[in-house]
Amino acid sequence: MFVGCTLLSACLRSTEPQPSVLQLNGSWNYTGVQTGPVRETLTGTLTISRESGSSFQGRLDLVGVNEQTGQSRVLGGLVSGSESGTDVIDFDADLEATRRHVGQIVADTITGTWIGSSPDGAMSSGTFRVERETR
Repeated sequence: MFVGCTLLSACLRSTEPQPSVLQLNGSWNYTGVQTGPVRETLTGTLTISRESGSSFQGRLDLVGVNEQTGQSRVLGGLVSGSESGTDVIDFDADLEATRRHVGQIVADTITGTWIGSSPDGAMSSGTFRVERETR
């Protein structure tokens, strides 16, 4: 009986939030460029609201402006990701399509690339930069 309780207790503890090793909580200013299929400038806020161990969750809210027409659109959705290597962050943002971001952290800045794929098979890609908002 003791062994069964110990194993059960260990399983229950594994789902508790772990201390964060990332220290990403808070608001980040997001800037980026969608390079295809239509060129857009992207600006907005990445908000990290929950961390556990090397993983995190939050929300990304953007405005995309078509560089040819000047037309804008609002994008927003949930974010989940983790540190996938030393100072490398990998996260998915569920906007109109899932956008996979991979970037490198240097101090309070993360820069990298993203690629998106929607359920209809349309692909998009671009670059991004997020900087921690000063507190």
